[in-house]
Amino acid sequence: MLSKNTKVLSLALFLVGIMGVFGVRVWQVKKARSIPFSPQESFFSLQPPSEALTGKLIKVEGEVKKEPRDGEEFKEAGKGEKILDGEKLATGEDSQAVVEFPDFAHLALESDSEVTFVHLIPSSFLIKQTSGSINYRLSQNGNPLSVRSLHLLFTLEEGESRITVDEEDGEVVIEQLLGEAKMAMVDLENKTHVWQLKQSQRALVDDEERTVEIEE
Repeated sequence: MLSKNTKVLSLALFLVGIMGVFGVRVWQVKKARSIPFSPQESFFSLQPPSEALTGKLIKVEGEVKKEPRDGEEFKEAGKGEKILDGEKLATGEDSQAVVEFPDFAHLALESDSEVTFVHLIPSSFLIKQTSGSINYRLSQNGNPLSVRSLHLLFTLEEGESRITVDEEDGEVVIEQLLGEAKMAMVDLENKTHVWQLKQSQRALVDDEERTVEIEE
């Protein structure tokens, strides 16, 4: 059997250990409270990037609707309304809309057209055209304008182009009205092809077959 002194010593050591653990825990809590809270970076911001351009609806005829960057439903849009990075714009039957990005680009949407303003930073300006016909006119500011239509990536380097997208039939028609542009697409064998489109040329894109035919 343990002697009385041994029992007392064991109990004292146990209590010292408990107090030591408690003291360390209190120190950790105080230290944690002294560190300022830093939230994790979000992948989505209610505000567009500060360097992104802001467009403006300068013409609205008929049914024109906009889906905000923080929403999931299209709402009626009126003349003078702003167009921000991440928003969508759509026109109904017998309707038109014109969006202007001052000193950069001018977009004219015809009937039954839909577009997403994916990235509105001048150095990497990207739009996704889902349907309809849209005229793109680029200002002389040195930055290109890119449009994604189905599997085709189109880049307007200067001038003006008209793009018509038929998603149901998988067809894209591009008319180079002024200046020059480039097109790129990955074929069914996963090979990337690039085409140069010159003024007055017309490109016929078969998205299902991933082919491009250029007409003079």
